[in-house]
Amino acid sequence: MEEIFDQYIEVSFGKLGQDKKKLLHIEHNYGRFFSKYSKEAKMLDIGIGCGEMLSSFGKWGFSNHLGIDISRSTIAFCSKLGLNCLFVENPAEWLGQRPGEYSVISLLDVLEHIPKDETIDLLKVLRNALTDDGVLIIQVPNMQANHSNLHMYQDFTHYAGFTEHSLNQVLNAAGYQSIEFHGMENQIGAPLLNYPRRLARWLIWSFTKLSRKIQGTLNPRILHPVFYAVAAK
Repeated sequence: MEEIFDQYIEVSFGKLGQDKKKLLHIEHNYGRFFSKYSKEAKMLDIGIGCGEMLSSFGKWGFSNHLGIDISRSTIAFCSKLGLNCLFVENPAEWLGQRPGEYSVISLLDVLEHIPKDETIDLLKVLRNALTDDGVLIIQVPNMQANHSNLHMYQDFTHYAGFTEHSLNQVLNAAGYQSIEFHGMENQIGAPLLNYPRRLARWLIWSFTKLSRKIQGTLNPRILHPVFYAVAAK
């Protein structure tokens, strides 16, 4: 996988630049979880991509923030944007040396890249790196959604997909005490455009739930293509 990660930003994002829609999605979905922390609190983003979460930290007034990544190309790109980031070859080992340091750790579209036999150990290390009132935010492809295979298999470096139940399994196994799940809402703003889209989505989801009920199969609550967990230490 090293060959892909060394030039990940060039081969995975399609263009060099931050995604304006992603910045809006981060604000809409995650901004509310940061209001309780002082502006001096330490924030960490792991797997920084094009740096949208780091830019959001700065916008929200958290000057004491950092991003780490195993991809030299993402670090090079984000450094050119003036974002505070660091190349870390072994994030688990690096985190193990920083117990109780971070109020919020974000892991957006990262956990699916971790081999299964390393997942719980990584989550334990992340938990240990949180302050007593800290939270971990994990965003993953939703394998219980329609067309979930598109998100799972679009990236060759994906090892695992998650549902609410399976993500809850690994978080519980890692010792997290309070876990909330939310669908990643990406239909925001532009009400004239998004109202019909939301209506159509509601109809599709209603049919999906009815179909699963008729078949007597699992019928999970969240059907967004991407979902996230907010897990407290």
